[in-house]
Amino acid sequence: MKRLLRRAVLALGFVLLIAVGLLVYSFTAQELPPDASLAVGIGRGRRDPVALPEVKLSLIKAGRMPARQAFSFRGGSWSEPYENGMVAVLVRHPEGMFVFDTGFGSKVSEHWKTIPPLMRALTSYVAETPVARQLEQQGIDVADIKMAVISHSHWDHISGLDDLPGLAVWMARSELDFVRAHKYPGLIDQMVDRLQIHPFDFSSGPYENFESSLDLFGDGSVVLVPLPGHTPGSTGMFVNLHSGRRFLFIGDLTWSREGIDIPAERPWLARFLVDMDDAEVRRSILRVSALRKADASLVVVPAHDRRVHDKIAALPEFER
Repeated sequence: MKRLLRRAVLALGFVLLIAVGLLVYSFTAQELPPDASLAVGIGRGRRDPVALPEVKLSLIKAGRMPARQAFSFRGGSWSEPYENGMVAVLVRHPEGMFVFDTGFGSKVSEHWKTIPPLMRALTSYVAETPVARQLEQQGIDVADIKMAVISHSHWDHISGLDDLPGLAVWMARSELDFVRAHKYPGLIDQMVDRLQIHPFDFSSGPYENFESSLDLFGDGSVVLVPLPGHTPGSTGMFVNLHSGRRFLFIGDLTWSREGIDIPAERPWLARFLVDMDDAEVRRSILRVSALRKADASLVVVPAHDRRVHDKIAALPEFER
């Protein structure tokens, strides 16, 4: 009996050792292999900047979560801090203003309690001035905001909606279906029935190397594209300015610029906590990476990399 017990303990120890080794390995550097098929179509639908309307954009910084670089992409440093910033993107178009995502709202302490316990144990948050309050401070009437377009339905992207009651919330139809199926319970479940949701489809045809898109105003200035994987309906947003500057906001496709530049996915633990489909995430990363390599002037903006955010105009300043 003692011999059997000893063998069982040794076997369990061996299994645990392998598990720890695999976990450690999942944090090591690994570049995603390129896929030439995802570069097909680059340049489609791109318009001459001279023909574009006068559109402006500004970031509204509304919260942060201190972290380590190692958690944001495979091969990241354990010693380097990583500031996980929460932002809303304010876009001023001749047909009206809107925001893309909303950052932390005034009820963030309540919203924080809706995330999984393991995630709360591994992270912390720092509240900053909510989007609605910052708009008021700059003399912008919240009633003048036409809509909120949501990159996806996770709590840190929708928290600020509580301060914008009655606002039309644009969400990809596939994301709304995902929410209704309760595949990732959380804040959205508490909010969905009181939000004025406008589900949309990517019905404008191919754009760049994306097979489908939605030209939000029909003039080529703001184009939404599908970036599935993190959630089924995750959405990216191109903003093309009259000056020729171009931005692609990619939500949580990657948490850092290295995710696109290398390209590299998140380590396994982070993927386990937040991603719905690893294969789709990799495919979306490679699609954006191929586009970025073909167009070095394109500014790719992860939703949470404050190093990137700090290089873009923040309210009250605007990119033009």
